[in-house]
Amino acid sequence: MKNKRGLLFIIIFIGLTAILASRYFKITEDIYEKRNKEDNPAEKIIMTGGKEYVAGHGDFHTGFYDIQVDKPTDTNAFKLGKNQSELNKSIRNENRIYVEEGDTVTLTPSRFEPLIFKNNIAVLENTIGEFQCGTEIEPGTYEFTIEVANKNMEFFFQVTNEKTNNNSSEQINYQQSARLTIEKDDYLSISGLDIDTGNFKIIIRKLTE
Repeated sequence: MKNKRGLLFIIIFIGLTAILASRYFKITEDIYEKRNKEDNPAEKIIMTGGKEYVAGHGDFHTGFYDIQVDKPTDTNAFKLGKNQSELNKSIRNENRIYVEEGDTVTLTPSRFEPLIFKNNIAVLENTIGEFQCGTEIEPGTYEFTIEVANKNMEFFFQVTNEKTNNNSSEQINYQQSARLTIEKDDYLSISGLDIDTGNFKIIIRKLTE
């Protein structure tokens, strides 16, 4: 009888361990494996002021989001100005966003749409974000310039790839330009300082294949 009870205990212990391990890996898995329109677990959510939202709890799911605000908004996770957007932002389990009283933030599942180039030039207007090379931007060497309403604005361009250890970056103001080479599966991240203080345009010029 004791042997049977011991065996039953072991079976239950193994079962519980398997369940906990499954839940752990579900939480901690690499979210970038789901960085596509079909697998992206994100769901639209409108965040209202005076609340903290925790990813993986309630209606706030993990995944990749396009974020938009209709007035200057400063949260602990991002800072955007009137009618500005951030594309393809990754939200992992337990990430927290606190929205100030009176602010509203709209998060919609990212669509991962490719940048549109005409005559080798693409323009991001009041928009920052992250773009994957090979799907949202083609491989090549690019030049970046900016047009800004507030001359204090500065923009940061970074190319990363964990598999190849590629990590290059440039920071510019309205009088400068940046030049970066992007290869397949690299990620181009574009962010800014003081961007919530006015309108801006980011001009992306493709120089070579």
